[in-house]
Amino acid sequence: MERVIIANARYWLDYLNARAEDDPVPEPDIRGVARALEAVMTVSETWPLAQSLASALHPHVERRGYWADWDDFLQGLTAHTRRGSDPAAEAELLTMRGEIQRQRGAYQAAVNSYRRAWWLCRRTGDQTGRARALSNLGDLYRLQGRFRRAEVLCRGALALFEALGDTARLAYTENHLGLVYYDQGRWSEALPHLARSEALWQQVGDPHGRAKTLQNLGVLHRRTGDLEAALDYFRQAIRHYRAVGDEIHVARTQLNVGNVYLNQSDLLRAERAYSQAEAVLKRTGDSLDLARARHNLGIVYTRLNDWTEAETCFERALEQWRNRGDTWNLANTLGELVGLQLTRGRWAEAQGRLDEAWELVSAGRGVHYDRLRRELARRRQELCRLAGPRPSSIQKGSEAAPSQPGDEVGPGADPGPTSVDSAAAAGRRLTLLG
Repeated sequence: MERVIIANARYWLDYLNARAEDDPVPEPDIRGVARALEAVMTVSETWPLAQSLASALHPHVERRGYWADWDDFLQGLTAHTRRGSDPAAEAELLTMRGEIQRQRGAYQAAVNSYRRAWWLCRRTGDQTGRARALSNLGDLYRLQGRFRRAEVLCRGALALFEALGDTARLAYTENHLGLVYYDQGRWSEALPHLARSEALWQQVGDPHGRAKTLQNLGVLHRRTGDLEAALDYFRQAIRHYRAVGDEIHVARTQLNVGNVYLNQSDLLRAERAYSQAEAVLKRTGDSLDLARARHNLGIVYTRLNDWTEAETCFERALEQWRNRGDTWNLANTLGELVGLQLTRGRWAEAQGRLDEAWELVSAGRGVHYDRLRRELARRRQELCRLAGPRPSSIQKGSEAAPSQPGDEVGPGADPGPTSVDSAAAAGRRLTLLG
């Protein structure tokens, strides 16, 4: 029986190795590989085969959104590898785990995985692995708002990849560095890094990597006001994502398309884009981006004066943020719900939500929290104007410092812009997510 299990695992490994990484694997075949992988793990002395099969399957599983189950499996396989004292294999599995943890929004867990991977690669003398870990850590520190550290690590990775002549990883890290500058509002510094990344991806013929950078170029052009160029980049990204079977990133890019339409006050197109993204993200269990889609749909329905549907969307997003323990996004959506309640004349409900949001962000650090505190303070002023002064936890000491250049907000690689003012009594909008 063991011979059959091993032969089956080798068959599927040869099958995956014969396919290009950007060639989508049919769903029945993914299930077949998964069954072979589970079976071969029960056979002693076959963990190198299991590790090779897992590495070959990884990009296909990641693009299908099977993150929770795959993370659990990688955890067990990593523990097995650690017991076998194979630092090179462990580093590779930790890198895969870090990618999945980042996709799930578990940023600190991903940091821990990449740190150990870096340490193992240094121990084994794996320069490529060290550089990959540095680049990935730089991207995660960016997501945590630790921009100086992120820049240093990304530049260190670039130097290593330049020395190694690794064009694909240069493209990967140029994208990360561009996002470090983008998140700080340093648009002119972000653009050349993203442009070089896109050109390098095109040079090596990697449509999936190119799609990610095209998506980020679209976000940058949306933020700088070139909406037609942004749409063009997003459409190119979607075309490449679909070609490699990555429906998760198609949905994420649809969120950005919806943001452009919302900036253009094309509410029906925005609703359609967000709803299409929501359907995919709900099916795949991507709770982070599903909450973002529902947050943005709440903004659309508020502007369409469909207040019941808007409140439903915001409440669904709030539930997901609470389940994730995501303080910043929870406060951001609460702020949008405050705007809705102000529009409806529900002063007491607005006051309660505003106090809850302020308590969440009062001790937060970084430019994201600074910007959000300023917006909540403006909401407080609007509430006082409409309903008259009343006691509030943000009335004292709530005035934030004036906005500084680069004080941009956003939870991830594709933070949305603060939307334009509306005629509603709610005043300024908070932050679109996408």
